[in-house]
Amino acid sequence: MKPKLLVHPTHCRTLDNAVEIERLLSQGWLIGVPKPKTAMAKSMRVLRARRRAEGWQTLLLWLAPEDVAAVKATLQPGESYAELLIRLIKKQCLL
Repeated sequence: MKPKLLVHPTHCRTLDNAVEIERLLSQGWLIGVPKPKTAMAKSMRVLRARRRAEGWQTLLLWLAPEDVAAVKATLQPGESYAELLIRLIKKQCLL
């Protein structure tokens, strides 16, 4: 069960025990929603969830400093790293 944030006028608790959650709700506690850390946090969370649902994948690459220089030299003005990757794959006839 996903933990729930329960709020009482004096304090709040995070619980994942369904019986305890029901007990506190019956005593007047409310389920709270944590405040986003930044103004964009909620919209970024929604965007990530939508992209995951559409099948997008996150890639993390670690490159040596000389490789970073080579990649930056290959980038065309206004081109993203993803666009660069697709362009190079197409150039090599791999896609």
